[in-house]
Amino acid sequence: MMRIDLERLRTLLADEPFIRRIELTEETPSTNLLAKELARQGAQSGTLVIAQKQTAGRGRRGRSWESGEGTSLAMSILLRPGFSAEKASRITQAAALGMCRTLRHFGADAKIKWPNDILVNGRKLVGILSEFGMEGEKLSYIVCGIGVNVGQRCFSGELSEIAGSLYTETGVLVPREAVAAHAVKALAPLFCACEEDAAYKKLLSDYRQNCLTLGQSVKVIGTDAVRYGTAVDTDEEGRLLLRQEDGSLFTVHAGDVSIRPVSNGAV
Repeated sequence: MMRIDLERLRTLLADEPFIRRIELTEETPSTNLLAKELARQGAQSGTLVIAQKQTAGRGRRGRSWESGEGTSLAMSILLRPGFSAEKASRITQAAALGMCRTLRHFGADAKIKWPNDILVNGRKLVGILSEFGMEGEKLSYIVCGIGVNVGQRCFSGELSEIAGSLYTETGVLVPREAVAAHAVKALAPLFCACEEDAAYKKLLSDYRQNCLTLGQSVKVIGTDAVRYGTAVDTDEEGRLLLRQEDGSLFTVHAGDVSIRPVSNGAV
């Protein structure tokens, strides 16, 4: 796949006031790390960091995110929201919804697996990692990192069973700057909606409609225990509500959620 064309990206985003600055780097361990450094240097909200090559991308819970050279999109957006740290998870849900809509724009039947994996035909195409920094007790910034499998034709090892790309799922090779630009335009109004409770409530309603986890029998691996039950809903801040097998309702703040296969009743 061709290199990301910075001038083409600037042209595609020329009418998007949300983005104030674009930093295209040749190579970086992680666009999130670079964006956080820029945040500490005083960079303004709406700074977009994007890499030709990312060498040490990270996912949730310390996992690595594999970025194919020339075929993956690695970008991070710096935000300086006006809400408290307790509401920081709103950005992750906004990002999941925005990336779900972006993949659909390019022809992929995308769904959200709670909280922020984007799947197409059961394969993961997008990873999202949001991190924040504090200034005393005040939320100083949020960096929303997004990795998209765009042009990979195949995956090796265990990834061959669980990962996909826009190309493998649609047969269309899309330029990475086109995916980045559409993603930013989809994300901008959703990030803004996180600032107001009423707008966020509508965002969360749309998130629920696109979340394939809800209504499913699931296994949740948390920090303290493994739980089983049915994912019945989310609460008002997007946390998963799990109806456990004993009938009690448990709120999942974080954890690995897998959908359990439905038994066919065979012995």
